Amino acid sequence: MNNVIIIKNIQTWLKENQRPQSWLAEQIGLSTAMISQIFSGTRKLQTKHLLRILKVTGLQMATLTSASTDQLANDIHYELRGAFSNKNSEKTFKRLLWDIKRYVDLEETIND
Repeated sequence: MNNVIIIKNIQTWLKENQRPQSWLAEQIGLSTAMISQIFSGTRKLQTKHLLRILKVTGLQMATLTSASTDQLANDIHYELRGAFSNKNSEKTFKRLLWDIKRYVDLEETIND
């Protein structure tokens, strides 16, 4: 299960249905801050929360887990072997990935 795709699909549903993150947080019994952390990747989307999201949105698991061609093409994929030696190295790595994604987005904007 790819959390990035699931989260993007949840965000798309919220946008299409004009619902803020705070609405989703209230519906599934979490704080808005927790939802924000899940959406940013700081916290993991737990199965129990995913099941609650499916219930309140009426979406099917297959819908949430399916990625469009655009999503697959735009995602940066990486494979990390081993483990980070400490939290700071993991944070630095995530920051690097974020910087790369922003650079790719900027390049696409300039070239369009």
